[in-house]
Amino acid sequence: ETLPLKKSATIAVVGPLADSKRDVMGSWSAAGVADQSVTVLTGIKNAVGENGKVLYAKGANVTSDKGIIDFLNQYEEAVKVDPRSPQEMIDEAVQTAKQSDVVVAVVGEAQGMAHEASSRTDITIPQSQRDLIAALKATGKPLVLVLMNGRPLALVKEDQQADAILETWFAGTEGGNAIADVLFGDYNPSGKLPMSFPRSVGQIPVYYSHLNTGRPYNADKPNKYTSRYFDEANGALYPFGYGLSYTTFTVSDVKLSAPTMKRDGKVTASVQVTNTGKREGATVVQMYLQDVTASMSRPVKQLKGFEKITLKPGETQTVSFPIDIEALKFWNQQMKYDAEPGKFNVFIGTDSARVKKGEFELL
Repeated sequence: ETLPLKKSATIAVVGPLADSKRDVMGSWSAAGVADQSVTVLTGIKNAVGENGKVLYAKGANVTSDKGIIDFLNQYEEAVKVDPRSPQEMIDEAVQTAKQSDVVVAVVGEAQGMAHEASSRTDITIPQSQRDLIAALKATGKPLVLVLMNGRPLALVKEDQQADAILETWFAGTEGGNAIADVLFGDYNPSGKLPMSFPRSVGQIPVYYSHLNTGRPYNADKPNKYTSRYFDEANGALYPFGYGLSYTTFTVSDVKLSAPTMKRDGKVTASVQVTNTGKREGATVVQMYLQDVTASMSRPVKQLKGFEKITLKPGETQTVSFPIDIEALKFWNQQMKYDAEPGKFNVFIGTDSARVKKGEFELL
């Protein structure tokens, strides 16, 4: 468990976004005053105080692509380019990392890379930063990635390299202090992703509520003639609703109040959620429904309910979701908003992929 960090440690903070007051504010922050922003580097220093030691090296420019730099700086110098060679910057970062107990690399997108008229065909972290991450990983030091980005990124390699990843988007003027609160465990994170993170740009669009196919892929029963990629897993790297905490939770099997439901009735789906870790923490329990036998193609699952709960270590809580006819309706081919009799699957879990399943029938 790399996170939370110890304030008594020697921490190497690296990355082109670690000390950028402008980028922590993100796009659409025209009224923001960059000089008032707290960067991640400053936030970590504020949190550590006299207890530990904080080292810093930039390590890389946001990108080494001159065309992108020119785009980002077309109206003003939004991105300052370090004139040193990429290898010089990486060498400095590696030497800094070797002196530390843990490395915090602040990487991702400059604020100008993620707003209107700033679409990208490549949603990986820019190559200059990926080279830096690889060099930091090679030091053998624990590696924490703090992401700044305005869109889902393809992070397959980084997921393998990092010991922990903290998604911060563009956190705003107090972002550095808030991020430090999470890094050092003064706040136990409980956020969930509002979208799926693809494994590669070729998976796009990737979303949890996709329609089924004529031959859906089943990992337990692989078959050549199914809807799948042969060079990549089908599912998202990080699915909709995903997010970790400094504690762990288990979800019991789904219990339904009845196997059938009348149109004017209700069915209640319940699970027991247990905090199996050593810290108090919160999670968002999510309930999804699937109309299995509708007259037209329906999503494999749709979010229909969620509840955030906070549990002490060892504590268990029952979470219940009442399901009525309104939760089952959709716009049919006759443009009528209605529910149709048949089988419905109920999925409950802490994200859209890792769920427990129940079923009932609408009469």
